[in-house]
Amino acid sequence: MTIDFIEDIFSSRVRIRILRTLIKYKEVNITKLSRELGGINHKVIEYHIEALKRLGVAEEKRFGRIRIIRLSENDPRVLAIERLFTELEGNNET
Repeated sequence: MTIDFIEDIFSSRVRIRILRTLIKYKEVNITKLSRELGGINHKVIEYHIEALKRLGVAEEKRFGRIRIIRLSENDPRVLAIERLFTELEGNNET
């Protein structure tokens, strides 16, 4: 991972919260993301999802008007991010 990638992926609290939610649920639609994030506007979520897709760590499936978002499977960067969140959350429990 490059410094630019790290800065881009963790540049926003909303983006970090989206990542945590995607790690938790594996696949979610934007409505569920909005609810999980305390009612954050769909347009704000879409902006951050597009950024995550450009970075190559998220992907989207469409079923008509329904958009399902998930983290890119088997991407070593995604696996590293998942491990980071697991470690950080594990340390908060002690």
